[in-house]
Amino acid sequence: MPDRSWALHLPARHTSCRRARLALQRFLTALVPEPVAQDALLVLHELVANGVDHARTPMRLTADVHDGAVRVAVRDGSATPGREQPLDPSAARGRGLQIVSAVSRRWGVRRHAAGKTTWAEIGPPTAAPRPEFHPVGAV
Repeated sequence: MPDRSWALHLPARHTSCRRARLALQRFLTALVPEPVAQDALLVLHELVANGVDHARTPMRLTADVHDGAVRVAVRDGSATPGREQPLDPSAARGRGLQIVSAVSRRWGVRRHAAGKTTWAEIGPPTAAPRPEFHPVGAV
């Protein structure tokens, strides 16, 4: 299967989560199995929600499909990386990166001069990771 790429620019608004999911779903249809697509939609939603809640800057979303796996990424203008929070059953929020960690094969944060990019790879365990997608630091 050839590589396929997708990109979308969104503002830091709560409506951006839904817009991102709908656009990514259209892109992934017929490219990957439904379970992989659903996991990618969930992960992208959590990464966009983090951008909206914490970075509060416009975001550039990307997705790449390679060998049945999906790599999603959200670039924002904040240099502060998200951190997986300890599980607190009484907390109303704070589980986004726990979900990303549980659903993704791997995820990470790449810092750059204008902020950061948080990315995650989703897909069947047999799909080989792309060489340029190495994690930065421990996740």
